[in-house]
Amino acid sequence: MSLAVNFNLTDNQIGMSETTTTGEAPKREEQVLVLAAGGLTDKEIAIRLGISPDTVGTYWRRILAKYQAASRTEVVAKYAEDRGKAAVENLKYVNECLKLVADHLIANVSSGAPVDISAVIKPQVSVADSILALSTDWILLLDKSGKVVFSNKPVPASCHLSSLVENSDLDEVLELASKTETDTELDVSPSTGTNLEACYSFRFWPGIQSLEGHIVGIGRAY
Repeated sequence: MSLAVNFNLTDNQIGMSETTTTGEAPKREEQVLVLAAGGLTDKEIAIRLGISPDTVGTYWRRILAKYQAASRTEVVAKYAEDRGKAAVENLKYVNECLKLVADHLIANVSSGAPVDISAVIKPQVSVADSILALSTDWILLLDKSGKVVFSNKPVPASCHLSSLVENSDLDEVLELASKTETDTELDVSPSTGTNLEACYSFRFWPGIQSLEGHIVGIGRAY
């Protein structure tokens, strides 16, 4: 199972310099595709990315070769199809994660144990706990204020997400996430004393059914 890549570009992601290292090239090519799929012309893409139109053309040649396509229209169509397939797989993954988190809550609430990360490292753990603990993604369950109710990564008990990350707009993000699916990038504070990665691309959803009134988040390090 894998989390689909976040295709919503933030100003930080698109405001890059003209100089691009070899490792950044695939990312830049994907940005060109995302913007083209959104209806932008090459000139508009160049302005948005802060690069020259000639550089955009270079990326298009690489993209056409990679997709073995004869035209940009064909590439964008194939890209949209790939994204659709990824979205389906992502939905399956999210549903499984939601079920595991719900199972965790049911098991720990019924046993009277505190609902936090400490539960996943106790000798007696559920199958759901074990699977969540092995996931490479950071899976969070928050209340609407941003308090961490569950984290599959070790974090201080009963902490607030704002104590773990350095995002100044976190309150606005959580308010939006309590109502609708929301994508954001989270920068982990180096002073947290955790083994979390430095940056995560997160997708948040309002909880449903047994998780109603909460916010579910799944993040992938980048």
